[in-house]
Amino acid sequence: MHADDIREMSENFVTEGESLGARLRARRKAIGKTMQQVASEANLTVGFISQIERGISTPSLASLYNVAKALDASVDMFVTHAPARTHSVVTHAGQRQTYKVDGTARYYEFLERGFPEATLNACLSHVPPGHASEMMSHEGEDFVYLVAGEMLYEVDGVQYTLTAGDTLHFDSRLPHRGTNTGSTTAIELWVGTMRLFPE
Repeated sequence: MHADDIREMSENFVTEGESLGARLRARRKAIGKTMQQVASEANLTVGFISQIERGISTPSLASLYNVAKALDASVDMFVTHAPARTHSVVTHAGQRQTYKVDGTARYYEFLERGFPEATLNACLSHVPPGHASEMMSHEGEDFVYLVAGEMLYEVDGVQYTLTAGDTLHFDSRLPHRGTNTGSTTAIELWVGTMRLFPE
């Protein structure tokens, strides 16, 4: 993908209406949950939930999934350009839907599930230099193939440095996070059993 294409896609991400934090706070209050309850159910700290609601921090897609689940909602309520609920056995470069969590430069290319009952879910994640995700854990297992760049992953207290062509496969119930330690945008192919978006 050319730099001009990436720039054009990034410029298309415009958050409409309330901020992510405001929407999450409104949803939490609407269902009568405390930040402590949401934090416990999402496997995150109360401090981080507070930072998200105040617009100080932005969650990774996996953490947003956990927060949305704790709020009896789905991720597509809180991301810009959420993918359409379709299925296709093939996706073509340059034609895939892209989406992001507002407030961050990291964005994702959705690799559609080939059929409704599919167990695997996948996306290409574009991680800007210096971006570090929060420590998280969630259901299922994760497989990461680093397409480009350099990433430092921490899984259950053990650190792994990956460069282009390297892979990492782990139980995603273990606490984990990733940091782009390189000087260029890293591209991850993520495949996991966690269903980020509903049918």
